[in-house]
Amino acid sequence: MWTLLAIGFLVPFVYIGYLLSKLDKFLKKNGDAIEGGEVSPIAIVLGRTGLAMEVGELLKKNGIGVLYLAEPFLLERGRRFHYLFALSENDADNIILCKIGEKIYSIEKTISLCNDRRNETMFIGEGIRCLSGRTAMAQILYQTAMQEPEVKL
Repeated sequence: MWTLLAIGFLVPFVYIGYLLSKLDKFLKKNGDAIEGGEVSPIAIVLGRTGLAMEVGELLKKNGIGVLYLAEPFLLERGRRFHYLFALSENDADNIILCKIGEKIYSIEKTISLCNDRRNETMFIGEGIRCLSGRTAMAQILYQTAMQEPEVKL
């Protein structure tokens, strides 16, 4: 009888522990888990190109959560983003997302892909760090984005 009573008390505690561990995994997967008192960094990656997928995998290997976007206007409100990689094949989408990221989400570490060299002056004019589509590699994009942004006077 005491055994049944003890099991009756233990089962709810075990179940609650199981649910809490599932919640922790869910939050970590979405990049909002708290580790050591700090929120895990989250990066936005715009684009469905092979380069975007390579950058996403590199970010994940370095402990950074990744939110993939297909459109620059699909950003989630109320989340804190730390990095932005605008890597779509459309320069206008890349510029728009970088400006939204800087102005609305206060993302300081952004980098974009410039697919058409004729558009490079627009990226420069808007103060957006970019790499040419022909020379961009995942490792270079990652390293450039991790550098401290230039101070704007």
